[in-house]
Amino acid sequence: MKKNWIYEVLLLLAVGLWGSSFALTKPLLSVMGVFTFMAYRFLIGGLALTFFLIIIGRFKPGRHQIKGGIITGLLLFLAFIFHTYGLKYTSASKNAFIVGSNVIFVPFIMMIFRKERQPKQVWFSTVLAIIGLGLVTLDGDLGGFNFGDALTVIGTLIISFYILSVEKYVREGSPLTVAAIQVTSVGIFSLVPTLIFETVSVEWTPLGIQNILILGIGCTSIAYVIANYCQQYLSAERTALLYVFEPIFGALLGMFLLGDRFGIQGIIGALLITFATAFPAMVGRGKL
Repeated sequence: MKKNWIYEVLLLLAVGLWGSSFALTKPLLSVMGVFTFMAYRFLIGGLALTFFLIIIGRFKPGRHQIKGGIITGLLLFLAFIFHTYGLKYTSASKNAFIVGSNVIFVPFIMMIFRKERQPKQVWFSTVLAIIGLGLVTLDGDLGGFNFGDALTVIGTLIISFYILSVEKYVREGSPLTVAAIQVTSVGIFSLVPTLIFETVSVEWTPLGIQNILILGIGCTSIAYVIANYCQQYLSAERTALLYVFEPIFGALLGMFLLGDRFGIQGIIGALLITFATAFPAMVGRGKL
């Protein structure tokens, strides 16, 4: 227990890397297609992660790990299509908070597909998140609700199915192996439409190379390794609280690097989404 703070700091680092991905991705979408970007990011990340796990002797692919990696990779691929196209047409800050609002969809999915009743605090969080999402997406200072926001919402619905699918497969096998196969699968799935629909040749700039390497190795390989390792030692409630910081990091970097600006309405909405995401875990830990 005394060492838990170390795992919390490391997990916060991973969450920070994921949060930075929104601001790092946005400039790349002006010089390459969505599928090209996804292929670069996830093939670099997946191969680097697989190679690292092989070196340390932790890559143990079996039938269950391969199946889980491919299924969760397919869901992540579909979610990233909508999230990345959404980011192309909306601000990085809005995209980050909409992506972080998956708390809205998870209880409905668990109730409909798993027949699991959800506690009152979960529904309270869902209502808060819906209100917050409405305030963020309709914020006039950020352009109001747009096509990119709608695409991002669809991607967030898919990511909710992805989260529940990952939970199923990592419980029964090596989570690091599943993550490596999953990330590599997204890269392979992205490569097919890249070759069919997009021009692969890209005029790389130093900033573009830097961003894609940070996204591929830092935000994908390193972040997934850290997250999977640390979650072995942290409670689900504590992990959920730390995950709240992803859209916060995303919004802050969007403001500092890309000039995004929230109005009062958007700030209130962002705070509601953040609180809604943290509330069930806070109640579970006896914080409220």
